[in-house]
Amino acid sequence: MSDSSDNAPQRALIEAFLELEEIEPNLYRSGTEHLWLPPRARGVFGGQVVGQALAAATKTVSASFVVHSLHTYFLLAGDQAVPIIYHVQRVRDGKSFATRTVKASQKGRCIFTCTCSFQVPEESHHEYQVPMPNAPDPESLRNHKDILVDWMQLKGMPPQLYEELQIRLDDPAPIDIRQTVEPTLKDWLSPKKQDPHKMIWMRATGKLNNDPHLHQCVLAYSTDHQLLWSGALPLGVNTFSRPERVNMIASLDHTVWFHAPVRADEWLLYVMDGDRVAGNRAFVRGRVYSQDGRLVASVAQEGLIRVGPAPSTSKSQESKL
Repeated sequence: MSDSSDNAPQRALIEAFLELEEIEPNLYRSGTEHLWLPPRARGVFGGQVVGQALAAATKTVSASFVVHSLHTYFLLAGDQAVPIIYHVQRVRDGKSFATRTVKASQKGRCIFTCTCSFQVPEESHHEYQVPMPNAPDPESLRNHKDILVDWMQLKGMPPQLYEELQIRLDDPAPIDIRQTVEPTLKDWLSPKKQDPHKMIWMRATGKLNNDPHLHQCVLAYSTDHQLLWSGALPLGVNTFSRPERVNMIASLDHTVWFHAPVRADEWLLYVMDGDRVAGNRAFVRGRVYSQDGRLVASVAQEGLIRVGPAPSTSKSQESKL
């Protein structure tokens, strides 16, 4: 008789990114193997902390409750080398609603706070939503790693830039992201001022199990991807632009409202808009649609975007291509 594990589907990488160990009731700990530090980032990816905090809160409510909103603040950058401890406080347990607060800590310091509200689903006789905008079929688009491979094959690639692209290519990718408008390397190195609007298709890489709570946690994780950059589009800068570049970009807070059940391993359209940039802070919004057009989540975030002079040593990258 063959080993059944040989035929079992491979576990999706995102499940490892959200995994927690229960230390005692209401207290959970992440591992460090899968804490993700994005390339050139100061701390652990904010979406991962959001997803893990929601996972911790979800473990303390009855299975009949599903999250309908979460509100978070990022207080300190997370250290990739140190486990994150999540302490859940059971604020309220009602018949229809339950509330949890979560504090995430490292080395005795609070790095993140979150309040989650859960509801027993109710039947609704009246519904309305903002329609989904038109977008290309996700299967007709390339993911970001395929695009990076093409860029790295261009002649005249400066070694420093090639190394930068290789870092991103080697980075783990638990979420498959496809831009509805494919960027060019020139766009990346010399961004132009644009309207603060962008759309991506996204889904978990690999098949997830059928636990609806897992899918909500994966969705929460995913909503921190690229959202804040929509606020930088009117500035015409990024981390590679010259003569000015983004020297620091970080989420300050993050809110998600969950409107409908979702499968995070199926294509979701993420529509992002930047409303305001001032005082080095950007306010951005997002809407998440299932491929059949249902609005499954709304997102809002304020983040820090600091722009300053770029180092003069690498101003000629584009001219060599």
